[in-house]
Amino acid sequence: MANGKTLLITGITGFLGGHMALEALRRGYHVRGTLRSMDRADHVRSILKANLDKEATDAVDRLSFHEADLLDPRGWDDAAAGCDAVLHVASPFPLALPKHEDDLIQPARQGVRNVFNAAVNQGVHRFVQTSSSVAIMYGHGRQRDLFDEKDWTRLDGPMISPYIKSKTLAEKDLWALAEAHPIMNVSAVNPGFILGPILDPKDPGSSCDVVLKMMRGEYPGVPKLGYPTVDVRDVVALHFHVLEDAEAKGERYAAIAETIPFKDLAKAIKQALPKKARKVSALQLPSWFFRVFALFESSVKAVVPELGYMPTVLSEKGQNRYPWKPRSAADAAVATAQSLVELGYIP
Repeated sequence: MANGKTLLITGITGFLGGHMALEALRRGYHVRGTLRSMDRADHVRSILKANLDKEATDAVDRLSFHEADLLDPRGWDDAAAGCDAVLHVASPFPLALPKHEDDLIQPARQGVRNVFNAAVNQGVHRFVQTSSSVAIMYGHGRQRDLFDEKDWTRLDGPMISPYIKSKTLAEKDLWALAEAHPIMNVSAVNPGFILGPILDPKDPGSSCDVVLKMMRGEYPGVPKLGYPTVDVRDVVALHFHVLEDAEAKGERYAAIAETIPFKDLAKAIKQALPKKARKVSALQLPSWFFRVFALFESSVKAVVPELGYMPTVLSEKGQNRYPWKPRSAADAAVATAQSLVELGYIP
């Protein structure tokens, strides 16, 4: 699957979706991206063109857009018509806690149903969903911190946020739909905390916004916390390995480099960019401080239940099956910081 094939990519305006579209165009796919509003089409096109170098003219001719909303079934059949495969990337990922958990859960779950049903209706037989490592590693208690793709988050356990619930339920919905439509070749990729080069000079994306806040000195220190982390380019590479592997049907693959504590992430950025990252604090502050800080900073409030917990999700399955070796988490963080400087986010 490559040249001449048409690939539907949902959430093309996002950090991961943009990188996914770039790789698809480089591989010779015709790319159809979905937007909530066509007003953003020219902006997305210009970003992709700017990152395609000499390939831009030919590649951008293979890019088109369709307007569709995760919560609305209208528009998805038109978007899927004539496509050979779907990369369902779109799902809300806010830094702060939502006012109501359904603000995250409903778009995530309804989006899977709408996109999947449209694919079925239009005779598309290959479907790869971007899930998350949070659908693997939570709800088992702090005594357990090692996981792989065989594991599932327990929603009746501890440390379950609305985002974790949204990704877990959405992936469970995916597999229920796959079981009901066995003709569909379905796979899932479960990335961790995604960092790496930013494409959009106006929107760094939710995960990279954490690094931006650190570089602006908005955090007085870092919490005792660390996530399974991965570079966006490696997430994209694994998606395409899976997409183009007919034998990946029914499989889920963790896209993880390693778990990196925030203090080590901050140190890596400071070492690589000593002048531009002078405001980054690598001081690990006690958890009680962040519980107080969370009263004033909504993005911190979301992580308070996880303070001190640093689980590992293994990704040997993908590394053993494909020629896929992810960059280190430190390199991913540095790439984020460098692109923030290059795009003018950090003066």
